[in-house]
Amino acid sequence: MPEPEEKPKRTKAEANRMVFTDKNFLSLRAKKKQFVVWDGGNGRGSGDVVRGLGILVSPTGAKSYRSTYYFPGSPKPHSRHLGRVGEITLEQAREQCRVDRGLAKAGKDPRSDDPSRSDSYQAVVDEYHQREQIGKKKNTSADEARRLLLRHFEDWHQRPIATIRHDEIQKRLELLRDGNETKGFKPRPYLANAVHARLQTFFAWCAKPAIGKLKFSPMNGIDRPSDSGAPRQRDWFSGMSGDKAIKTLWHIADTFGGTEGAYLKMLLLTGKRKTALANMRWEEIDDTWFWNVPQPTRKTNKRLHSIPLPSLAQRILHPRQQSGFVFPGKRDGRIEVKDAFQNKIIRAGAMEDFFLHGCRHIVETKMAEIKVPWHIRDLLLDHAPSRGSGQGYDHHHYKDEMLAALETWASYIDGLVTPQGVARLR
Repeated sequence: MPEPEEKPKRTKAEANRMVFTDKNFLSLRAKKKQFVVWDGGNGRGSGDVVRGLGILVSPTGAKSYRSTYYFPGSPKPHSRHLGRVGEITLEQAREQCRVDRGLAKAGKDPRSDDPSRSDSYQAVVDEYHQREQIGKKKNTSADEARRLLLRHFEDWHQRPIATIRHDEIQKRLELLRDGNETKGFKPRPYLANAVHARLQTFFAWCAKPAIGKLKFSPMNGIDRPSDSGAPRQRDWFSGMSGDKAIKTLWHIADTFGGTEGAYLKMLLLTGKRKTALANMRWEEIDDTWFWNVPQPTRKTNKRLHSIPLPSLAQRILHPRQQSGFVFPGKRDGRIEVKDAFQNKIIRAGAMEDFFLHGCRHIVETKMAEIKVPWHIRDLLLDHAPSRGSGQGYDHHHYKDEMLAALETWASYIDGLVTPQGVARLR
């Protein structure tokens, strides 16, 4: 009796192929590991079969279409997700796979139009901050721009930027403008306008062909959320409210203690920009406690003036050190004074709209109240002199005048923060 002929064994590739129909993929059962079944088979329905189309079956049983393609001259396969089975039809998946393979054959990446493949919102904001705000414009408000773009959109940080929709931005701006009593958000129309301006500039940069983060800006057609042109009024900048702000911030500095407390106090005493003060080094302070501020090494519109440190500042910074950062920390050896520190001050009891740069407003305003001349204030706070041509003829250093002004200012602060009946700090 002749032995029966053995059927040829199917290869692994053949075993993982089937001619897809609108029903037969229901027979695909999940396994311990995910696997792919490819569109193909014994020639049945060969006119409909699309090479490179697969169905990925996950261990949970979820099924999704994937297209696989090759670029010219490269043996490495590339693939992308097309959609879940049931969410798009088989014919749509086949047509998209044909398009993907045609683009790849022409040397174009099919994923370039896939929003889910774009960089995260936070990563693009950081790149914008470095390349545009600092690298190109050398903008003094670069950190503030980054803070506005990130602080109010925390749920967007890890989202692909191309997935952020026009209507989402509109609703977020309206929430800032109108507030939400249920969630405890106050109406902030000026902030909404400020965020709108930052988003408009940011997304326009993303849509530039040379940048290539987006094909178009989702801000197109979004108007300013508020027609009110009046800026928000922070009453803690001036008058008796300014005194209350000084007391509050000084108390928070006492609560913090250490490096953070000393830094916050020095911010109020000197009125220097937050980064310039964070960069202060002991080598720059001479034996007379005169701070010789180094000039910036790169082109910038920030002025830095050397100043004498008043006796109260000397007590805060005591004891003297020979070298190193005056305010040490983990970031490059110096204190980190960005959003985290600012938010920590707010949580400790500061005004809810407090920002570190606002300390300069307090110092400028209150110094004017105690009759410190404007040209001395300009030197202390690194402002551009407005004298005119006479400035070029004046070579006086104003060291004594600056010290007298700072001692007067320190005495004023001392009087505010020292309880009645207690000996003054000085």
